[in-house]
Amino acid sequence: MKRYIISIFLLLPFLSFAQIPAGYYTSATGLNGQSLRVALRNIIRPHTVLSYTPGLWNAYATTDVKPNGKLWDIYSDVPGGTPLYEYVIGASSSGGNQCGSVSPSAEGSCYNREHTWPQSKFASDTPMQSDLFIVYPTDYYVNGQRGDLPYGIAGTVSHTFSNGSKIGTNNFPGAPTGNCYEPVDAYKGDLARTYFYVATCYWGADSVNFTSWETATGLTFNPWAIQMLLQWHHNDPVSQKEMDRNNAAYSLQHNRNPFIDHPEYADCIWGGCSDGVTDVRNDLKGVFVAALQGSNILNVNWSNVSNDVVTGVSVLNMSGQLVFHSGTTNTSELTVSTGDWAKGVYVVRIQSLRTVVSQKVVLQ
Repeated sequence: MKRYIISIFLLLPFLSFAQIPAGYYTSATGLNGQSLRVALRNIIRPHTVLSYTPGLWNAYATTDVKPNGKLWDIYSDVPGGTPLYEYVIGASSSGGNQCGSVSPSAEGSCYNREHTWPQSKFASDTPMQSDLFIVYPTDYYVNGQRGDLPYGIAGTVSHTFSNGSKIGTNNFPGAPTGNCYEPVDAYKGDLARTYFYVATCYWGADSVNFTSWETATGLTFNPWAIQMLLQWHHNDPVSQKEMDRNNAAYSLQHNRNPFIDHPEYADCIWGGCSDGVTDVRNDLKGVFVAALQGSNILNVNWSNVSNDVVTGVSVLNMSGQLVFHSGTTNTSELTVSTGDWAKGVYVVRIQSLRTVVSQKVVLQ
C-alpha cells in the first residue's frame, strides 16, 4: 500500500463535475448501442430553439468567453501561446468585432457563425441552424475557407492558418479523396463530441434533411470518420472550456451535450461497450489531488477508487491550456513536478473508462 501523508498536503477535496441536473441521464442507464443513442436523443430533444439572429450572437457572450473576456474562437486560438488576434464580443456599434455586411479577405477582421456540421448538409433547416452545440463563433475568413470541407488530417497542405490549423488533402486512412480542414489538436476532441451530439440529437425522424457527404451518410458516420472522431475524442479529453460551454448552453437551450458529461457514451454507441453504462460519477470520489506546499509537487492518488479504471490525468491552467498529461500505467498514483509552472489556480482532470472529473488546485 502506498504511503500517503495527508497532514502536509493542501487538500482540495471537491471533485467538480459538469453541472448535470439530478436524474438527467437516468433513462440511459444500462443501455448501449442504438438503444443508448435513442435514449439520449429523447433526453436532449426537444430543446429550446434560439433565433439565428440575434439569438446566437447574444448567446456567445456567455458560451464562448475566454478568461480574459475576449471571444473564444477555436479556429484562431493558440492553446499555450499567444494568438495573432482576439475579438471583442458584440456588434460593431457597441465596440465589438461581430461581422456585419463586409466580407473580409484575411484573418483577424471579424467573427461570424460557423456551422461545424455544414448547414449545406442539412438544408439550413431549423433547429439545427441555430443549435449552439453545432454553431460556434469563429473568424470569418477561416470559416469561409473551410466552407463545407470535412474535418480530417491534412496531408499535402495548401493553406496554414495563424493558429496552425490547415487545409489540405485528407490523409486519414480510408478517407475519400479531396481536401479537408484540420483543426489544432487542442480542439479536435471538442469537434468530435460536437459531431457525436449532432448524430444523436437529430437521429431518427429529425434526420430527414441530413444529406450524405464525406463524413456521413445522413447521420450514420462513414467508417473512416468514426475511427478518426473516436481517436480525436480519446486523444483530446473533455476540457474545462467544454464543461463551461455545456453549462452555459444548457441555461439557454435547456439541453446538454451528453458526450461532454459522459465521454464514455461515445464508445458505448460507436466503439466497444458490451455491458451498458451507468451513472458512475460517484466512482471517482476516491481520488485525492493535493499540492505539496513548498516543494513544487502535485500528487494525484486514486488508490481508493473502486469499480472504475483511471486512464489519464491532465492538468490545465485557467486559460484552458494543457500543461501536463499522462496516460496512466499500472499504478494508482502520480507525482508531478510543478517547479516551472506559474503560481495560481489549475484544474486537474481525471479520466476513467466511464467518466471524467475535475478538481481545482492552487499552487502558491
